[in-house]
Amino acid sequence: MYSIAAPGSASSVFGFLGSGGLAVCLTLWLVFGVIGKGKVQLTTFKAGLSAFVTGASYNAAGKIWSSPQQVVEQGWTGFGVGGGPGAFGEIGIGAACLALFILMLVAPLNPVRAAILYATASFTWPSAGVGSIWDVPSQFTAALFLIFGA
Repeated sequence: MYSIAAPGSASSVFGFLGSGGLAVCLTLWLVFGVIGKGKVQLTTFKAGLSAFVTGASYNAAGKIWSSPQQVVEQGWTGFGVGGGPGAFGEIGIGAACLALFILMLVAPLNPVRAAILYATASFTWPSAGVGSIWDVPSQFTAALFLIFGA
């Protein structure tokens, strides 16, 4: 019997996925789960959580997967985040992270809005820097990716 698995894949639950492969799989889960016309329809919280994990997988995969992160970063720059005093005054990345968290708690969300908001958070929170409270979910997600072989 021949194995087509990559070397070292025996230590992973699913075999070798790779960061790009995980990004593809999670994107499929998110898109079809939010659409909800199949066997699985994601609730608002599950869609948000799935989007956060999917966004974190994009960060890990890099290359073409980094495009959504670049769009989010450009959007924050447009609002003047991290660029000194702007139209809204001086807005730091910590304020942007806190604003996203507040929206997660109080905004009326449906699965699509939750997916967009949580994906934006997955790209924004790590920008606050290692050691900040906002980086903890990303670090936790990265640790989970190691378990699953990505």
